[in-house]
Amino acid sequence: MGYLSERVNYLRGFADGLKIDKDTDMGKLLNLIIDVIDDIAISVEENEDTQNEILDSVDEIDERLSDVEECLDGDCDCCDDETEYAEVECPNCGAEIELDEAVIDDDKGVIICPNCKEEIQIEWVDDCDDDGCCCGHEHHKHHDHDHGHDHDHHDDEE
Repeated sequence: MGYLSERVNYLRGFADGLKIDKDTDMGKLLNLIIDVIDDIAISVEENEDTQNEILDSVDEIDERLSDVEECLDGDCDCCDDETEYAEVECPNCGAEIELDEAVIDDDKGVIICPNCKEEIQIEWVDDCDDDGCCCGHEHHKHHDHDHGHDHDHHDDEE
C-alpha cells in the first residue's frame, strides 16, 4: 500500500470517527469525496509503478545502446583480434568442449572429444549478420555436428 492509499485510509477512519450519519446528504457527500480520492490515489500509484517499469526499460536500452556505440567505435571486446572460440557439447557424452578455430581440420571439420574419444563433426558458419554485428571481423559459432555413432573409437589417443 502506497503513501496516498494510507492517507485515504486515514481520512476514511477520521470521517468514521466523526460519527457523521452516512444516510444524510453531508455523510453521503463525504463518503463520495473519500471514494473519489481513493480512486485517484490508486491511479497515481499504478502510474508510478508503470513509470518505474518504463525507467528500468530505458536504462536497459541505454546500456545496450552504449554497447553498440562502443562496438561501432571499435572499443568493444567482441572486435578484439584475440583467438575466436566456440563451446561445443559432445553429442556422445555431453562434455562441454571449448575450441578455438585453429584446432579444427579445415578439410574434414572433425575433432576428437577429449572425454569419450569419439569424433565430432563440426561445420563453422559466419553468424555476424545474425547477431546484428557490423564490426567487419569474422565471428563463428558451432553450427552442426554429426550424431552418428558409427565412428571409429580412439581409445589409445589422449
